[in-house]
Amino acid sequence: MSPTLNARLMRSTGLGASLMMAVAVSATAAAAQTEPPASPESSTQLDEIIVTGSRIARKDYNSTSPIVTVGKEDFQATGSVTIDSLITDLPQFVPSVNSTSNNPSNGGQANIDLRGLGTQRTLVLMNGRRVIPSNPNGTVDINILPTPLIRSVEVISGGASATYGSDALAGVANFIIDDRFDGVQIDAQYGVTDRGDGETESYSVTVGGDIDGDRGNAVLSASRSTRQLIYNANRDFSAISGPSGTSPLGSTVFDANNLPNQTAINTYFGRAGIAATGGFGFNNDGSLFAYQGTRNYKSPGGIDFDGYANPGSDYAYNTGALNYLQLPLERWNLFSALNYRISDAVKVYGSLLLTDYQSANELAASPAASSTGFRVPVTNPFIPADLAALLATRANRGASFRLDKRFNDLGGRRAAEDYTVYQGTFGVRGDLVGLQDWTYDVYGQYGRSERTTTQSGNVSRSAVQALLDAADGGASLCTGGFDPFGQSNLSPACIAYIGRTTVNNTVQEQTVLEASLQGGLFNLPAGEVRFASGLQYRGDNFDFRPDASLARINPVVTRPDGGTTGGSEIAGFNPQQPLTGTTYSVEAFIEAIVPILRDLPFVKSLELNLGYRYADYDTVGGAPSYKAEVNWIVSDALRLRGGIQHAVRAPSIGELFQPLNTNFPSIGGVSATGLGGDPCDTRSSYRTGPNAAKVAALCSAQAAAAGSPNFIYTNNQVPGFAGGNPDLTEEVADSFTAGLVVTSPFRSAWTSGLSASLDYYSIEIEDVIGAVSASAMLQGCFNAQGQNPTYDQSNGYCQLFRRDPLSGSVIDARELNENLATLKTSGVDAQIDWRINLAEVGLPAWGDLNLNVIVGWLGTRERQDVPGGPEVDRVGTVDVVTAGQFNSFPEWKSLTSLNWSHGDFGLGLRWRYVDEMTAFTSGEVLNGTHYFDLNAQWSITDALTLRATVNNVADEQPQTWNPGAQANTDPSTYDVLGRRFSVGLSAKF
Repeated sequence: MSPTLNARLMRSTGLGASLMMAVAVSATAAAAQTEPPASPESSTQLDEIIVTGSRIARKDYNSTSPIVTVGKEDFQATGSVTIDSLITDLPQFVPSVNSTSNNPSNGGQANIDLRGLGTQRTLVLMNGRRVIPSNPNGTVDINILPTPLIRSVEVISGGASATYGSDALAGVANFIIDDRFDGVQIDAQYGVTDRGDGETESYSVTVGGDIDGDRGNAVLSASRSTRQLIYNANRDFSAISGPSGTSPLGSTVFDANNLPNQTAINTYFGRAGIAATGGFGFNNDGSLFAYQGTRNYKSPGGIDFDGYANPGSDYAYNTGALNYLQLPLERWNLFSALNYRISDAVKVYGSLLLTDYQSANELAASPAASSTGFRVPVTNPFIPADLAALLATRANRGASFRLDKRFNDLGGRRAAEDYTVYQGTFGVRGDLVGLQDWTYDVYGQYGRSERTTTQSGNVSRSAVQALLDAADGGASLCTGGFDPFGQSNLSPACIAYIGRTTVNNTVQEQTVLEASLQGGLFNLPAGEVRFASGLQYRGDNFDFRPDASLARINPVVTRPDGGTTGGSEIAGFNPQQPLTGTTYSVEAFIEAIVPILRDLPFVKSLELNLGYRYADYDTVGGAPSYKAEVNWIVSDALRLRGGIQHAVRAPSIGELFQPLNTNFPSIGGVSATGLGGDPCDTRSSYRTGPNAAKVAALCSAQAAAAGSPNFIYTNNQVPGFAGGNPDLTEEVADSFTAGLVVTSPFRSAWTSGLSASLDYYSIEIEDVIGAVSASAMLQGCFNAQGQNPTYDQSNGYCQLFRRDPLSGSVIDARELNENLATLKTSGVDAQIDWRINLAEVGLPAWGDLNLNVIVGWLGTRERQDVPGGPEVDRVGTVDVVTAGQFNSFPEWKSLTSLNWSHGDFGLGLRWRYVDEMTAFTSGEVLNGTHYFDLNAQWSITDALTLRATVNNVADEQPQTWNPGAQANTDPSTYDVLGRRFSVGLSAKF
């Protein structure tokens, strides 16, 4: 990989041509195995360069911020068809939603998350300019980028608003596209796992060259890539996953104020101890089984019914088997660019990106339960005799009862995604006539993303309720009617009667206009003061139109028997309301590099990099950001760097205007030692711990049933709502970094190629925009970390949810956006690069060795939900998904590469390490995980290169825990595919 001080050179295009960032947070200095080829102009015509980290072009590369750089060869060594697989291996990233993220899923998108501060706080650039966001929160889908032309990726983590504006609190990933490609290149690659599934293919053709002599250059690249789906059932660790209390057999939880006689229940099951408040399922023969201890369960057979059917444990249905472990993908990409020099003062340029791709995710068949369930009248003709006998022991025998049901007859819930994204840029740049060494750049950019989501497997709740209420069980409405007691075996007519396919449409647009100039101001004794300034307008527009049935809310009606029906029309995919919003900003920025000292003892060079930006947002008003960084070259062998940054992020369209939508957040499973599940469950650590009496009293205050000594809750999810807040203010972040870079001063062949860097970073964000998750609400309300020491029902956490007075279950968990308190992270990044020539060190002349070691140590990762509340440190923990984000924070993470090259041949070994972690809610310990990958390359001719990879050579299985983030694990952090192979062929002429 590249020495610490190396960086990718970009063409000197003025300030607007490359949106450059100066950060106050460290990352590693370089991480590319091989220096990607520089463009012809950058190697032969440039006197000055622009590097990611500054707006100012200069003659040398002395970045005040460490840069992680990965090259095209590094990407090819992964054997993947999407570049996020390499990016998220770096210690600076917390893996986020990607190709193995089925639930939560962002529709097959690939998002990146620097420092685990959220994908919405990581700004993605392409050749220094913004990329059109992929959702209303401002997150970018890097699937849309032109993979064949990605020359390198430069990453600086930390606040960067002073240089780039909003969204850059965590940092910037700048994808360098080779828009001056010369020649013809054809590339093909095929990959497959050693289990024979998950096939991937990619093909590309790229053509480019000079036009009109050397006055201009044009490039055109077209590519296609595919990825086949893999089911959870295809892997042992995930085949049994996603436990749910909602089963195709159907079940009921009797109303707490109208329970069957406990003696009758004891007699029916032949034992005492099965609470009347628990769940009861319906066997296919008409008998009942108790969820508590899986008593009297008669399985129809199959992994979905038998997965969790363990006597003594609560019954749960296995929803995970037919969920996707790897999401399918079919992607077409087209990229073209043109540069033409009319004169030194006028150089026109433009580019067009077009991406069209399809993906999908699939969940278990639609469930309807609790607040989305149904009421069954006692007159329903399908009620089996055993159930009827228990119903007759209730105080109000004629009252309806609750029905929970999963509708397997309609198949899984599949969301098919179709994206069309294009982004065009046109600009003029050149030298300022009459001003030596000054350049200008003016450009406009427009991007548009269109997304169509087709969702199948939905159920009409009103149609199902009509079948249940019908005196004939619905036979007059559709052939055979609806028997919900046991497996239903609905007729095609009834499937058509209750089934719904929905189509949602989303359009997102972004417009950027920018004018900038830069050059030298004057000379000081220590050197030239260089300056840059500019103006920018940015406008974002988002329009989401859900299917009418998804947006439909039926009136809540109180039935004659006391039950209620109504609410969301659809059971299946979550109901959604339309979202339309627009935001814009006008911003001005300045930056200066000021040389302070030069050629003194212990000071070869000392300079300051100063920057200031003022942004006027239509939503939050004026917001300043600034930076001050130091670059101190002590000697050729030692350089010190560091600085501070004050950054801001304005709230996004989604965070501001998202309407109230139903969701079902995870709270984890109940545990006698962990923090997951409902604290009121009598088996939880809350109800059995030293404060059990206080917990029970608080549960009773919320709902009498919840405080009962027999209350149990067997689901891992609760019904709730999520939505935006138009009164949000901007987030504010302060960052600090301090580091050093050492380059070997020795001439020995063993040590001359040695370099290293060490950098400390600290980021603190205040007024964090986010929602308190349902699991955090419960933990806070019941004083898991000292949030409610008096166990007061009026505590703020307790007010974020309520309980159903009939069942005692949590309902209406309100995950609404607020400006929360603080989010902090700090740590150390280290890197070592060592290159040797075997012959020069006295060994056989067998080529070169290149070792690169990148290590990240996470010192703190604290979140405070409310001012004055506890700061919960999450270092070394992994948790269930919250707000669509994975939450894995290993204390140590590293990526090591050893590469050998000799003539036309090359071999490489990669070692990926993720430290051990503790499951935050359950307390389970996950061991540290080591992955080893091999790659090889053979230049058959000057024009033809063959490459091959073997990833996860040892077939290391992912760490699992209960309930896991998804598929019993975190599929973004851990390798879930197992050993896999790829082979690729490139021809360049």
